[in-house]
Amino acid sequence: VRDAQGRKMSKSLGNGIDPVDMINEYGTDALRYFVSRELSTFEDSACTVERFKSAYNTNLANGLGNLVSRVMKMATTNLDKPVEVPETVVPADYKKALESFDIQAASNIVWKHITDADQLIQEKAPFKLVKTDKAAAQEIIKDLVCRLFTISVLLEPFMPSPSEAIQGIVREHKMPAAPLFLRRE
Repeated sequence: VRDAQGRKMSKSLGNGIDPVDMINEYGTDALRYFVSRELSTFEDSACTVERFKSAYNTNLANGLGNLVSRVMKMATTNLDKPVEVPETVVPADYKKALESFDIQAASNIVWKHITDADQLIQEKAPFKLVKTDKAAAQEIIKDLVCRLFTISVLLEPFMPSPSEAIQGIVREHKMPAAPLFLRRE
C-alpha cells in the first residue's frame, strides 16, 4: 500500500492510515468495501484518506445507498406486496474470482450489477412510466427489486451488514429506516 506520493506506507515514515479511525468515522463495512474494491489483492495500491472518502461517497453513498433508496421507494409506492425473489444465481465469473482470491475482481462484478441496475432505471424510467403504463412499470420495478436482492447476496462476503439490511427491506417491502451510507464531506 502506498501513500499519495507513491511511497510505501510505514510506521517510521508516519504516512500510514489508522484503520480504527476510519472505522470509527465510516464504519466497518465502508472499510471492508475500500479494501476489497479499491486496493489490489496482488499489486501495490494508493491508499489515502482522500481516496477513501471519494470512494465512500461515490460508490457507497451515491451508488449502492442511492440505488437501494430509489428501488425501494418505487417498490413501496407502486407495488402492493413484497416481490417474491427467486433463488439467487451466483454468476460464474464472480465465483471464479472468489475461488482465485481475486477479491477486487469479485467486488467489481458486484459494482457492475449496481451500475446495470442504475442504467436500467435511467433507460426505462419506471417512475415516469407508471403514469402511462402501470403494469409495465411494475414489471420493471419487480425486476429491479430482484436485482437489488441479488446484489445484496453478492455483497455478503465483503459487506455483511448492508447485505443483511438490503435483504431484510426487500423481504419486508419497506424503505430503509435510514440511508445505508450517509454522504460525507
